[in-house]
Amino acid sequence: MAEDIYAHITPVIIVKNGAAHVRRTIGALKPFRQVVVYDNGSTDDTLSLLSEYPNVKVVQGSFMGFGPTKNAAASHAETDWILSLDIDEQVNQKLLDALADWPLEEESKVGEVLRNNYFCGKHIRTNGWGKDWLCRLYNRRQHRFTDSQVHEKVKLDGRSQVVRLKGGLEHEAVTDVGQLLVKTQYYSELYANSERARLYAFPVVVFKAAFRFFRSYFLQLGILSGSRGMMIAVGEATGVFFRYSKVYQRKKFTQKSDKNT
Repeated sequence: MAEDIYAHITPVIIVKNGAAHVRRTIGALKPFRQVVVYDNGSTDDTLSLLSEYPNVKVVQGSFMGFGPTKNAAASHAETDWILSLDIDEQVNQKLLDALADWPLEEESKVGEVLRNNYFCGKHIRTNGWGKDWLCRLYNRRQHRFTDSQVHEKVKLDGRSQVVRLKGGLEHEAVTDVGQLLVKTQYYSELYANSERARLYAFPVVVFKAAFRFFRSYFLQLGILSGSRGMMIAVGEATGVFFRYSKVYQRKKFTQKSDKNT
């Protein structure tokens, strides 16, 4: 039964420069007949490493925002059942075992998976990183990701039945503190260019950033995770600050500059 399941579910991953995670993530997907990896411009060893896995189908294309790109990647799968993963997420054995009982004939069902988040090698349950349940298993005949540039999710409707799966994903969220700065730049830029971008008065931007730190470090008990909890809280506050500051700059400074020319 399990072998049949692995032939009818396709893990789909979008990636750019994910060489550091390929062996760990793809290696855990050996039971599946096909794994689709949608590469959007890797310049590291990602592609050469992927070539070592016979069940991996590499598709190369442009990045159109997370939601649209994940939908484009899923269109290349040979099955309708999609297990959506990030390159830094590894399925654990309990999740693989749980998939063996998945009802393939019930297309309205959606599998919700627990993501265990790690910061520099330590599993973090504070800062809002615990109980991170995400809908990742779905049938593309019934469901798809939203078209959001960031914070995409599987779009549910009145027919959807969400089922929590045993096991989960081991997520190497941050392996180096410098990644916090890279992610701040990357995600704030995506947000500022997205349809969700919202302009706030600058004092509100400062307040939102300060509150994000307070919520992460104190309300969500980041203080219990020591230096890691502090780094996460500062990183989240910085992300909020630059996300809305970029919108403010483009709406206020750029418009004023245009009027003066």
